[in-house]
Amino acid sequence: MVAGVVPSVLLFCLGVHVSKALALPHSPSFQHALEASSHDAGEDAAEGSVLRVRMDGAASAVMAADIPQTTQQSQDITSTEGRNETGVIPNLSISRQQVNCSDLSTGRDNKCWEELQLTTWVQNWIVGNTCYENEPFSSCFLRKVGYPELDCTGIKLATCTPPPIQEGMDSRVFYVAYNFYAVNQYFGSWYSAVGGAATLAGFNVDAIVQLLDPPDDSNLILGSILIALTGIFAVAPGLGFNVGSLLDNVVADSAKVADSLRLGLTFVENAIIGFPQVGRWLYPIDTGASQSIQIADLKGRLGELIQTVQGNLNKTVASVMADPTEFLAFASQGNFTASAPSLPDQQQYLLYGFNTYVISVALAGNNIYGTIAQDTNVQALATNGSQEWLNYDLSDCQGYNSENVCDTWWYSGNYASTFGLDHFSHIDRGFGDVMTTLFQQYTTGQLLFDNAYACNQNGNYGQPVSVTVNAGGINTQCLSQLRVLTWDMSCADVSNKECEFLEQGPQGQWLSNCGSESYFSVMDDPVYCVPHSYLGPLIMKKNNKLDRG
Repeated sequence: MVAGVVPSVLLFCLGVHVSKALALPHSPSFQHALEASSHDAGEDAAEGSVLRVRMDGAASAVMAADIPQTTQQSQDITSTEGRNETGVIPNLSISRQQVNCSDLSTGRDNKCWEELQLTTWVQNWIVGNTCYENEPFSSCFLRKVGYPELDCTGIKLATCTPPPIQEGMDSRVFYVAYNFYAVNQYFGSWYSAVGGAATLAGFNVDAIVQLLDPPDDSNLILGSILIALTGIFAVAPGLGFNVGSLLDNVVADSAKVADSLRLGLTFVENAIIGFPQVGRWLYPIDTGASQSIQIADLKGRLGELIQTVQGNLNKTVASVMADPTEFLAFASQGNFTASAPSLPDQQQYLLYGFNTYVISVALAGNNIYGTIAQDTNVQALATNGSQEWLNYDLSDCQGYNSENVCDTWWYSGNYASTFGLDHFSHIDRGFGDVMTTLFQQYTTGQLLFDNAYACNQNGNYGQPVSVTVNAGGINTQCLSQLRVLTWDMSCADVSNKECEFLEQGPQGQWLSNCGSESYFSVMDDPVYCVPHSYLGPLIMKKNNKLDRG
């Protein structure tokens, strides 16, 4: 039942979430910060940050925003209904078949990149044109085709705008120029979403700490926080989770939002798979990534961390716009030809990865472990007639709630197994209400338990959070730092005091004397202490009375 993580070719740290297009502020200080960050990108490029790799003329009055786009694009995820924002193309009712890619007046479609063979056209354009020394590719192209006023070399909303259509222009020129704008907008709205989530992240830290009360010196790894804060890739799509189910408590139309998220994931995923260098700025590997932050200091440092993530996003844009190969890694997909795509603005969902990491570290700091009963459905065990064979009270597990929690357990459809939490210092403590609260507001069972179990099974427990990308997709490893222990099903009776878990020895109170009955009484049945989440074989031994508190 164990779903292993796919072998990796590229190991890097990446996430993605994008809000509504053009959600960024236009303040001078904001623009100055972006331009400074873009300048830094050029300087930092010389430092050679690398990825960790495993072997295994005159413009007419017509603007781009006035061109109709088709409503049947295979990859278009931008909804413009009810909006009238600068740079957002209206979604007019026009069939895909009506679009003539060589005639801009008929509309635009993502098919046009391939139909016009624009990748080859761009490559030939590069051969036939000379740029200034150290001039970014986007600046060179836009200058030479008649758009010198457009500057897309960083996240610059004021200067990277939809290119105006020039009378009699070659549609190929327009489409390439438009792709610079669309890719820029994609990253700009991602930048905005990360910044907009900062306040909510602080509230979440407060709430999680209040709920779980971890020691103040519980350590979080800086690099892992940055991955988790960067966004959507942190929710481990590689494990096959149902993104729609993760969103049920965050947004009403979760299926529609989930479809948008899946499409958005492919934009960066495909670019990275095609050209791994694209990902190097999203999380530069340096010595600072291994630094730790105590949980008591986390909220106070969130502003600094958010700025780091946003700076890396802006460096990515600068790099993509400077290098034609990186630009084509995005543009050649065709996803940026019809419109500037963006993802729904779901800041709480953006933070699910961050929340999960903080929660798992808080649990570990309190000496709380995850447990798994393999191939076991505890609710079925409690209701399918097995109860008469149990010496264990499962009467409070008659059905799963909306978060798939039953009594003190959570059921994983991914592993067809039952997970729980075990407090080694207080084994009689149940966590049903705590898990329900966590899964309603901050994380999911899949992220907390399934991700941790996959991390453990692959021998990576205790390792920092990492992201693996290969042709099979993207996998986030060890986002949840929870240690998951497997109930030892070889326990035949209570005489074996060493068979609680497969991975390690028993906890201190395991099978100790519980209740008022004498442990050595020949008249009374002895009662043995087991963890509140225990689902090992002793529950089927009628001659062994168990007490989970």
